[in-house]
Amino acid sequence: MTEFDTIVDRLRTAGKILFVTHARPDGDGIGSGSAMTISALLAGKEAMFLIPDALPETYAFLPPAPPASAEDFNRLAQWADLIVIVDTSVPAQLTGLDFSAEWIKAKTVAVDHHVTSGDIASVLWTDPTASAAGIMAGELIKALNWPMDERCAESLSAAVLSDTGWLRFSNTDARSLRALADWTLLGFQPDRLYRKLYQNDRPTRIRLAARALSSLELLEGDRIAVMTLRRQDFQQIGASADETENLVNEALRISSVVIAMLLVEQDGQTRVSLRSREEANVAQIAAQFGGGGHARAAGLRSSDDPDSLKTKLLGACAAPVVTWGRPSRASRRA
Repeated sequence: MTEFDTIVDRLRTAGKILFVTHARPDGDGIGSGSAMTISALLAGKEAMFLIPDALPETYAFLPPAPPASAEDFNRLAQWADLIVIVDTSVPAQLTGLDFSAEWIKAKTVAVDHHVTSGDIASVLWTDPTASAAGIMAGELIKALNWPMDERCAESLSAAVLSDTGWLRFSNTDARSLRALADWTLLGFQPDRLYRKLYQNDRPTRIRLAARALSSLELLEGDRIAVMTLRRQDFQQIGASADETENLVNEALRISSVVIAMLLVEQDGQTRVSLRSREEANVAQIAAQFGGGGHARAAGLRSSDDPDSLKTKLLGACAAPVVTWGRPSRASRRA
């Protein structure tokens, strides 16, 4: 029996299910968890969705109810027959949630499309070929024959479209397109979702983007782009941390840039978002600093200040992680 089959069986037999996604949640984590919660409720299960961090305003329309917080975890872990982690399997990304107890691990399964993983669940289904955890969540719902409505379809679509950059990123594939077509038949409307996700910014988001772009440094023959947002930027603008999502992608609009970095200073830490073209594997760079992700999109956190961390990151941008110039045949297939 595969990990997929085992998780399907445990979802089918559980009466009370707690769905959990990672801290600093993105569209994929929120959309996947929301969709599975909605579908479980439609199937007659008792279900809750927990996010260990603040719910970004951009995605507030997705969950079926205000999600539970980290403070509720111990109570809900005892209540649940099954805990399902979506879009991560790394303990460090579940801030404030303690999965170390054996009785919690025994009732926990994880569904993740990232390469990096940890010892956090009794069953772990990872599929790095999936463009998003939303694809995997949709396949679980289909295998379970659980009901899906328009809300569920919109949540799954938000998951996939956010992680594929609205089908612009290299992880977009036929599997994703087929799933989106099926969800459109359920009432998902791409134009409405696009407006909700990308045409609903506060003025502070635009001002924060301007600060990030004004900090742009082009290094290594314009092949590495570094942007930095410091604590005072947020204070002066009145912006929140979740308004930095996807800002790092702006640097990849420059044709010469192979690696884009956004360093964000907040709460005594520096958070780094990494993006790349096919010549570079930023997951390998992030892994050197305890982070992780995908070959083209990764991230990490550090106690170093932005300037010190930038120096270390630039040192990590070396072969075989980066193949400057045209990608090899092997990298094209990766």
